Parts: sequence; C-alpha cells; structure tokens
Amino acid sequence: MTNPKEPLPDFSDVSSGSSSEALSREEVAIPTYTIVKGDTLSKIAKHHYGDAGKWKALFEANRDVIKNPDLIQIGWVIKLPPL
Repeated sequence: MTNPKEPLPDFSDVSSGSSSEALSREEVAIPTYTIVKGDTLSKIAKHHYGDAGKWKALFEANRDVIKNPDLIQIGWVIKLPPL
C-alpha cells in the first residue's frame, strides 16, 4: 500500500516509442549466424536444418548480404530463416 502523503508518480510524459524505433517481430524472431572459416551455405544448412539442400533458402533470405552463393566471407552475419 502506498503512503497517502507521497505524491503519485506522473507518467504523462511517457510514450510508447515510434514505429521506426521498434523492431518488428520478424527482426526479433529470426536467429543469425556468423560465417566462420570453412563454411559453405550447404554446410550451414546441413547443420541448422539437417538438409544441405536447404542452402537455397539461406541464399534467398540473405540476398542483401550474399550476392554469389559460392562466395561467402568469414565474419558475415546471415539470417537463419524458419523453414
């Protein structure tokens, strides 16, 4: 119970934030992976999806980063989309 002599907090200047600041559910929900030495999209797909043939899904989800699926670089961070 609050003390009746204490003023109540004033939340009138609190805002929920703008839509440009908030992350969408898709951005929050999609895990990422950082490319390491020896990786290929097929190896990553095999490890994360159990099927090396799913490399195409990785490529399609990461076209903003990967221009050629045969040329990926150590340190790139890619999305691991749900299948």
